[in-house]
Amino acid sequence: MTDNTFHWTGTHVSGSRACAVVRYSGPTAGGRGSRWLATIKRDVDTTWRGSATFEEGPITAALRAAGKAGVEWQALTCHSIDADTYAVGF
Repeated sequence: MTDNTFHWTGTHVSGSRACAVVRYSGPTAGGRGSRWLATIKRDVDTTWRGSATFEEGPITAALRAAGKAGVEWQALTCHSIDADTYAVGF
């Protein structure tokens, strides 16, 4: 069994992994279809974003954001935060 204990060190959460926060964005007035918008934030100055169509899903959006970061991560977890938001863990 793996120890999944997390705690705040004063600068970061020990035991945590990288993740993308992915939010659903409905259709726009300009005719753009529903999308998933992913964000990976490294620090206050570094953010990577990716998007996917509704049909492609939130994991695809997260993987596209990771690709912009220059890494080839695999999605290991996907947890719902609320009806329109997911945390995709790498």
